[in-house]
Amino acid sequence: MKIAVCGQSKEPFNEAILKKSYEIGRHIAGSGHILRFGGCWGYPYEAAKGAFENKGKVIAVSPAINKEEHLSKFKFPIDNISEIEYTGLGIPGRNVPLVSSSDAVILISGQIGTLNEFTLAFHQKKIIGILLGSGGITGIIKEIAEICNKFGEKNKIVYEKLPERLVKRLNEFK
Repeated sequence: MKIAVCGQSKEPFNEAILKKSYEIGRHIAGSGHILRFGGCWGYPYEAAKGAFENKGKVIAVSPAINKEEHLSKFKFPIDNISEIEYTGLGIPGRNVPLVSSSDAVILISGQIGTLNEFTLAFHQKKIIGILLGSGGITGIIKEIAEICNKFGEKNKIVYEKLPERLVKRLNEFK
């Protein structure tokens, strides 16, 4: 399964959530899944690092057109990544291929970009995992899902505080 990890990419970061993000990546790798993320810093990068350091495949879906722009314009990392897909779509444009080419999406905190990734995943009826207690928009997802539920999309959302349980619950949808 290809799992996109989306979430807060700008400071300030919560140390406990950074650790949980890393653990999510570790469990994604341990389950044999591929981790995809927006090529950015923050919680998604920590998850990528957790997967990469535990022999998992990590794909960054960059908003840049090439490596030079990825580094100079966006100032995004190139380490702890197996491969980078350069979209040239900018932000939030890269969110579309990031979500569309993934089987599931995990949200960790986040703001408008993460909300955009959630709405794309929800509309596409993807499996969605919410790291409870991580802050940001994850605290209001349940309410949004209730309001927007048309075809049972909310039934494909799992809410967990523990990284291992979150990844395990996504596996139940395979």
